[in-house]
Amino acid sequence: MSGSVLGILAAIFQISGYLFYIRNFLKRSIRPNAASYLMFAYGTSLVAFLAWQNGAVLPELLLLFACAAMSIIVALLCLRKNATEPVDRFEAIIFSADLWLTIGFAAMVFAQVEKSAYAAVFLILGNATTLTSFIPILRSTWRDPRREQPLPWIIWSLAYLCLTGATLLSTGFDQPVLLMYPIANVVLHGAMAFFSLRKTLAGRYFGDGGSFIYHDTSPIAGEGVFAGRAFAAGEKIWTMTGTVYGNSRTGQDPDFVGLGPGLWMDPDPPLNKLNHSCAPNACFGPKRQLFALRPIAKGEEITFDYSTSEVDPQWTMACECRAKGCRRGLHAIQISFADRDEPPPASPLMQLLWRTRRAEPITDSAFPQFGQTTRPAVTTSNEKPPARRSPEALRRSGAAPSRNRMGAR
Repeated sequence: MSGSVLGILAAIFQISGYLFYIRNFLKRSIRPNAASYLMFAYGTSLVAFLAWQNGAVLPELLLLFACAAMSIIVALLCLRKNATEPVDRFEAIIFSADLWLTIGFAAMVFAQVEKSAYAAVFLILGNATTLTSFIPILRSTWRDPRREQPLPWIIWSLAYLCLTGATLLSTGFDQPVLLMYPIANVVLHGAMAFFSLRKTLAGRYFGDGGSFIYHDTSPIAGEGVFAGRAFAAGEKIWTMTGTVYGNSRTGQDPDFVGLGPGLWMDPDPPLNKLNHSCAPNACFGPKRQLFALRPIAKGEEITFDYSTSEVDPQWTMACECRAKGCRRGLHAIQISFADRDEPPPASPLMQLLWRTRRAEPITDSAFPQFGQTTRPAVTTSNEKPPARRSPEALRRSGAAPSRNRMGAR
């Protein structure tokens, strides 16, 4: 295979990786590191310009110019409000160091030093800036693998492998300094792919005390919790842990599970992905333990009724769970189940609150002009809910998981 063909392949891989990446970014399934992408933008642009100035052949330039153009696009997307996390102190220090290294690199290059000195500058400063620009994104992805997805980084690793081959075929080993840039990028992009793969390897499957559950694409909404083995009726599935918040935080996080009046928990994985169903197969019992209401088959999604964890009478939520007997609108436990003689499956505290607060129907009102007590209105879509689809069908269609939805507080 010729160097030109490898160069074209490298550019195709590079652009394909960025198209996947930008698609994931726009769908908010990733959160890139803003500091790194700003450094990628000006760093790759400078490298591409210098390679062009120094007579690099077309196979080497295709990938560099593709990388420069696409990294600038991602950097601009990162500047949008709430697109990603703000740059912290450590990242600001690395950014400053990279900027000064790049300025020094450019100054020495444009000073038109002799060829041997130029090679040394390119080898030391050029590859040093490549490393510094990757430090923030490697750090943030190691801390939270959910910020990235491995596929684009694997594609980019292949792109730089092709560039390495194109460089070897074009220059041989006469200029080994030119091999440092593509080889360093193969290593760094491969490291990013591995770091983000930790989400799949360690952040998707959960086992504890004989239980085994996992996250997967849900036909109800976004991602859900699925049974990794069969559970018998009444069997404990998991114990919910997390951070407890009061009323001051209830309007900010839609994934909270109610513990009592004015008290909510932001669940830790894996129960942070629990979806609602009007015909649930699980419920919360004493001490925040999740129990199976009926036999749950291996691979079946585990759901509970959101209404059984809420007592705020103002809380409402439109429902499209598509379960048989879907209520279409959810309310607090004492409103949703006011017509029952027995409390719904829920924690002992929630059942007690149902008994003491439920709004029983009034048959003989002392003030008939006011009419009967009605439930709060729930705004629902007039469109027919989409057909229920299996996780496999959703993955084949390319539907990206969205955030788990619990009612707005």
